[in-house]
Amino acid sequence: MTFENSSLSELLTPPGDRQPAPLARSEGRAEVTFRADGDISRLSHLYQRGCARVRFPSVDRIEFPEAVLINTAGGLTGGDKVAYDITVGAGARLTVSGQAAEKIYRSVGTTVHIEAELTVGAGATLEWLPQETILFEKSRLRRMNKVHLTESSKFLAVEATVFGREAYGEDLRDVYVRDGWKIWRDGKLIWYDNLALDGDVHAILERPAVMAGARAVATILIADEETEKYLETARAVMDAKHLNAAASCRANLVIIRVLGESAYELRRAMAIIITALRGEMAGKSVPLPRVWENQ
Repeated sequence: MTFENSSLSELLTPPGDRQPAPLARSEGRAEVTFRADGDISRLSHLYQRGCARVRFPSVDRIEFPEAVLINTAGGLTGGDKVAYDITVGAGARLTVSGQAAEKIYRSVGTTVHIEAELTVGAGATLEWLPQETILFEKSRLRRMNKVHLTESSKFLAVEATVFGREAYGEDLRDVYVRDGWKIWRDGKLIWYDNLALDGDVHAILERPAVMAGARAVATILIADEETEKYLETARAVMDAKHLNAAASCRANLVIIRVLGESAYELRRAMAIIITALRGEMAGKSVPLPRVWENQ
């Protein structure tokens, strides 16, 4: 007698004692490198695997190339892993955005891992502008962005998190989040930040010293040699538009925190601030990536 596709131990184990088969998990990695070719920045390396994909849309101004990150899994849940490695060589520039908001779904116990390694060469410019991350009830997320700059690098970045979908009346009562940044300049760590939330996030966010009831938060960063002008620009636009945000500066790095009563309110505030900062950095008006405008 023969048994196909089954081990003897499985056949001899009572059905009630058998362990369920492990769930399928999503895994993806994308690597993108741009190099300067005269006044134009060109793709010199691309690697994509699993659920991580990259597209390069046509742009109106060729001096501002864009890369759009796509998660073909449509969302992430416990045990999924995604990694991005973005390098902008000396004198080059690149804007990286995401096709849509990233959704972190309910987990059965394991954690979603998202890692980004961002390297910006001398005189290079990188804009890291993914769309917001939406957390669902019982989601588990561990994310870390590692950034390597030189003294003459220019870097503009945002990470935004929405705690439940307001339109569905979602209040997150059981969520785990570790969301951090590590930024080095010429090999020296200049900033480390790690958001840590665990448990009844709705109650935690209600605290006045945390988010005073806001449902969404964003961190906007800009690194450049001319820090003061960006700090002044950010504060001026925040005051003029009455945004729930604050800006500070350390080690030639401007750090902006933005709160929103809803995902829409947060996106509107982010768009206003980022557009102002992009214009200051480029010396001219530069619209947001189209994937932002189409939402």
